[in-house]
Amino acid sequence: MEKEAQNRKERLAALRKRKTESGSDSLKFRSYTPTDENLKQQTQIVTPDDIGETVESQTKDFTKEALAAAAEQEKEEVDLINLQPKKPNWDLKRDVEKKLEKLDRRTQRAILEIIRQRLSGENDKTTNLADAVANAEKQQKLDAEDD
Repeated sequence: MEKEAQNRKERLAALRKRKTESGSDSLKFRSYTPTDENLKQQTQIVTPDDIGETVESQTKDFTKEALAAAAEQEKEEVDLINLQPKKPNWDLKRDVEKKLEKLDRRTQRAILEIIRQRLSGENDKTTNLADAVANAEKQQKLDAEDD
């Protein structure tokens, strides 16, 4: 970085030197030939040899440098196996977690509704809530075994 700064300072100094050497008393045209005689006398037509360093000459190697940098970066490319999560479905769990919470709440409410309906329907047979819950669990196990 310091080397680049030093190079830039040197280029700027060279530009200043070139500017002072040419003097500010006459204009220089690179791609224009004046038609007015007075203007022709005050101007100087510059040839490509007089121009020296241009933007094109400074940037001609940029494509080669960019391709070399890209090739070097490909060599240092990160191995995708190391980037994979240890548990491949962690993102699925993360995305579905909120939906599952909502479903769990709805399931608990539905279970409570069923228990209340059974309690109200079997009011004569069972008066104990614990018995009703135990009966509901037994019924669920029987239903699961039948499937």
